[in-house]
Amino acid sequence: MTRETEKPTGHLPVPLITFSFVSLFLGTATEVMGAFDGLNESVRGLWATNGLELRGELGLPGKIGIILTAVASFGLIAAILGTPGTVRRAILGFSVLLLSFTLVPVFAVWGYFWKPFGVILAVVWSWFSATVYAQGHRMPCEGRRGDDAQNVIRLKEGEHMTKQHSSRADGQG
Repeated sequence: MTRETEKPTGHLPVPLITFSFVSLFLGTATEVMGAFDGLNESVRGLWATNGLELRGELGLPGKIGIILTAVASFGLIAAILGTPGTVRRAILGFSVLLLSFTLVPVFAVWGYFWKPFGVILAVVWSWFSATVYAQGHRMPCEGRRGDDAQNVIRLKEGEHMTKQHSSRADGQG
């Protein structure tokens, strides 16, 4: 790659903070506006038809929902920006998305209904925005591509140690 076609160098702090707060706000705002009320009620009805009594409700915009969404958003974005390779980043995103879905039965065991869709939206947005940023920039975790590093000195034939040493501790043999 020439200098003109190289990707710009990516950074971690500003995209991490920006993308995380945007995704947290997006998930919280959609739950406050009631965008997922129908979906939440259908999931809650599914639990009720199977005889599971739920005594409470957790999720966004409550404190526990905000904390778990912030951990998922900040963690996923930090992991994606700090991991080289598109496939690895996809595995990270899919794993956090799957963990977000599995919170529903975990909280149901405790008798609480977990409203999953705001968290899932925040995780999907985090995954998308961090992946787009990482694809458009050369992240520090990706290392140097192309020529060897400038501080490496290559030894020529005859410049390295030619005497064979014994593998014994006493030096004999």
